[in-house]
Amino acid sequence: MAIKRLAIWVDAAYSNDALFDPLSPLNRDNCLSAYRLLRDKLQAGGWECRTHDVYKAGGITPDAVLFTDMPKARPDALLGDWSGRVRKLALLLECAVIKPGNWLPGSHDGFDAVFTWDEKYIDDRKYFKINFPNPFPDGITANPLNRSGFCVMITANKKSRHSLELYSEREKTVRWFERSHPGEFDLYGMGWDRRIFTGPKPVRALNRFSALARLTAPKYMSYRGVITEKRPVIEKYRFSICYENARDVPGYITEKIFDCFFAGNIPVYWGAPDIEKYIPRDCFIDRRDFASHEQLYAYMKGRSDSDLLKYIEAARAYLASPAAFQFSDKYFADTIVKTLIGKI
Repeated sequence: MAIKRLAIWVDAAYSNDALFDPLSPLNRDNCLSAYRLLRDKLQAGGWECRTHDVYKAGGITPDAVLFTDMPKARPDALLGDWSGRVRKLALLLECAVIKPGNWLPGSHDGFDAVFTWDEKYIDDRKYFKINFPNPFPDGITANPLNRSGFCVMITANKKSRHSLELYSEREKTVRWFERSHPGEFDLYGMGWDRRIFTGPKPVRALNRFSALARLTAPKYMSYRGVITEKRPVIEKYRFSICYENARDVPGYITEKIFDCFFAGNIPVYWGAPDIEKYIPRDCFIDRRDFASHEQLYAYMKGRSDSDLLKYIEAARAYLASPAAFQFSDKYFADTIVKTLIGKI
């Protein structure tokens, strides 16, 4: 029986099978585990799975191609001589606020299967449910009490003009802590030491000049730099500011809240309006419950040790429950494999 093949269409950074390399610097916090699981499960079912460039270089036509997010060019134009000869699959993990091209009218036409978290599309014929996948650890860091840090935020500094973006709310929270309680908040992530030029295209072009961006960057006194792993850092703090990239997008739940759970940290969450449909309310603090940063801070400071432990125990129980499985790397791999070959 001839072997079948799935090609995953990737950017240059993930080419030559770097997508599957556990030692790659791109695999921070084991974020690529879902693709290794997918490859291994396909192999068990008689399939091969590699990045698309490997097959292109070898002159091999795969049986199916999985695009991660909608490509900017027409899929058939990218496929070239593969067009019309392969099954086309799309993995759409980003919402329209971040990747508007994922959801343009007609953009899904011609695809045999689309995997997404957006339940209004799910029909289990063409559209299949998949969330941001997380590599669930064997256990979580349990004790939030004996930690030197009070609150942390780990995120890249980004800008957006969309009405539902939460990048600006992150910055407001950073600035509030720096003004009001500078000793109780630390900031980590890329881009906080450089200015992001926004506006007309000629102004945005200035972002290409790294020296200028750094020279004109605003100063963040809470900024502690870039990190290589999130969990060891989050474990040092009781709370995390955990805002999604966008708010009020039903079902759009990324890895951010799970990073906190795994580290035994209590997330202050803002993002999906229906978060409680997927994650119990007693696992996190809902930022929407507070009219101001002052009210939020007072609530956080007022939690007793037993209150904090209740959050951690609730998160542990949730992660061990069937309800959490849909956010795991195993669910991700199982869903794609089942769609491709009809079994797991």
